[in-house]
Amino acid sequence: MKKKKTSHVPRAIAIGLIVSTVTGCATVSAPPGSPGSASQRENTLSSIFDSPSPCSNNDRNIGMVLGGVTGALVGGLTHGVEGAVVGAVVGVGGGFLVGHFLDARRCELYKIAKAHDLKIASARITSAKLGVAPTSPAQKPSAAIGLDVQVENKGGEFAPGTALITPQAQAYLSQIARQYAPAVVEKHLPANATPEQRLAAVNHKILIVGHTNLMDQAISGMSAAKLSQQRARAVATVFAENGVPAGNIYYQGAGDALPIAPVHTARGEKENNRVQIVDVPTVSDIQDYVQRRTVNAGDFVPQPNVSAPTPEANVGPAVRYPIPAPVPVKAVHARARMGAGKGFGGAPLSGNGIPVDLGAAPASHSMFGLISSAQADTPVIVPACLSSHPHPVTAVRNLASGQTLPPRDYVSGFYDAVWVAHAGKNLVAITHANVLKGAGTYVPRPDVLIYKDYHGNTRQAPVFSGKVPVNVYRGQNKTLYRVFVNGPAKCIDMVVPTGEYQGGSRLYYTLNGKKYMSQPIFSLQH
Repeated sequence: MKKKKTSHVPRAIAIGLIVSTVTGCATVSAPPGSPGSASQRENTLSSIFDSPSPCSNNDRNIGMVLGGVTGALVGGLTHGVEGAVVGAVVGVGGGFLVGHFLDARRCELYKIAKAHDLKIASARITSAKLGVAPTSPAQKPSAAIGLDVQVENKGGEFAPGTALITPQAQAYLSQIARQYAPAVVEKHLPANATPEQRLAAVNHKILIVGHTNLMDQAISGMSAAKLSQQRARAVATVFAENGVPAGNIYYQGAGDALPIAPVHTARGEKENNRVQIVDVPTVSDIQDYVQRRTVNAGDFVPQPNVSAPTPEANVGPAVRYPIPAPVPVKAVHARARMGAGKGFGGAPLSGNGIPVDLGAAPASHSMFGLISSAQADTPVIVPACLSSHPHPVTAVRNLASGQTLPPRDYVSGFYDAVWVAHAGKNLVAITHANVLKGAGTYVPRPDVLIYKDYHGNTRQAPVFSGKVPVNVYRGQNKTLYRVFVNGPAKCIDMVVPTGEYQGGSRLYYTLNGKKYMSQPIFSLQH
């Protein structure tokens, strides 16, 4: 029997040749000025909408390179040179599939934007950005699995202060929506795509997020969250009308809680008013996306008249308070019998409160490099609650069922929690405090109860009770839980270090027309 001839080419050299060939192809196909080669330049731009046209094969080539390299390595290590060659071919095919239809989608969206004079920006979503493992050995964490698209509202998308889409906006929103329809996705898939690959591609999940500003809120007479939710649902309906299965579509109203530019600037007033379209493979990926969003606190209105910072109060051992049994919570102001905040202690306040320094910014998970670089070296300093307002958002809902997306992970110390503090002669309790991880997540209103001249009487009724709005801001190691009481106390800034059971706070109130601030220590009740 004739012995089979074997190759003596070293395995590493063969793999190296494959990698060189694939990457060389990508270099030729990705000219200067393409999104891939402009990543460093994008970090210096003043706006995410200044990004260059993506009408190249950049994502496809990146997918081919990453898939090919990984496939070659896996195949070479297990089956020698022949395995490396086969692995490279398979890897390139998988990467090509994902990158191909994402490339086509980005290019078509930019063509639509150019035809209708729209400002649009897109960024690749990767498994690394979502904090999840790749779905296959051939998929690199930095390979694109979806897109984050932001479309700036021109001002004529909706009738002023409403969610009624205008005829001209209906035309281009329909064109955008069709790019996500399974029939169009099918056209952009390579002929050799497997049935499984085709099914995964056409069943991508879509999240429509509405963003608005205070001007729209003033015109509409409703909250920014509610208006943006109605608008997001209206756009989601356009997607369903143009072939995207309603069961694959989710929507959320983010109000003015997730700015992409400073809100106090003319640019921010324009760019923050936008529609966002996120498409990822699975519902779980949508949950991961929402949970890992971050916000740059510096983009909110700065403090115009700030008092000099004062040292934080010392936090001692956790304190257990014998608070009264729960009472029916009534509307805010319904039981505000306390005399104008008497008994909260503290001292008179000059200016509009003390800004809160949360230290280092949280690790950014923005899909846009520009936003990431803007937050990287900027500490989180938030103006005092006296010069702020609530930034509520709505829950993520499915268009077909109307059901909310189930919550996943909560911030430590904020899962249906009870926080209690003595403020002067009074007891202040914050109950049902919940905070999900991520920026722009729905934060349920807690109950605030204030007991006047409290001395441990568990039968005592509160002089104030109500469900109140809250804002949440995060640093790397701290959480600011901002409570807008608007009763005997105006608002409370409670800062809780990660993993701790106590938090220093600043409680603001007025007395005889003057502003006061006290610094009670809140303890988590177990």
